Amino acid sequence: MRCKGLRLLCGSVLSGVAVGYLINAYWAKRQKVLQQQEEKLQDHYWLLNHWLEFKNEGKTAASYFEDMGYHHIAIYGMSDLANRLMEDLEGSSIQIDYGIDRDICCSNARISDIYFPEDELPKADAIVVTPYSAMESISAMLKSKVDCPVISLEEVVWSV
Repeated sequence: MRCKGLRLLCGSVLSGVAVGYLINAYWAKRQKVLQQQEEKLQDHYWLLNHWLEFKNEGKTAASYFEDMGYHHIAIYGMSDLANRLMEDLEGSSIQIDYGIDRDICCSNARISDIYFPEDELPKADAIVVTPYSAMESISAMLKSKVDCPVISLEEVVWSV
């Protein structure tokens, strides 16, 4: 009888340790995700802050594209940052020919021609990637499909 109780106790302790380990692993993973989200928001803050600074000086992102000789561009990632870029380029010589997004249905884009990344993409002088934190993987995927430069929104904004 005593041996059975000891086995139950050991089983309970081991179960408790396993549950504790799982809870610990969950919170460690959750903390890492939250830290990544915080870093992304900080990056967005600094990017948008710099963008506002040069806007207040009367500059626009169009100067980057003009300096590079890009007159027809496409935008990858139809999010709020894409909309800010489109607004910044309004009235300039830079033409946004189309957008690219993995989730066209949920896009809040203000552009009529949007393609999936898997589609055959029309010719453009350059493609601007607005989800710049994923630039490496997006750039690698696009470079196998197009023969124009793929640049990050981060590069555009910090170059003005």
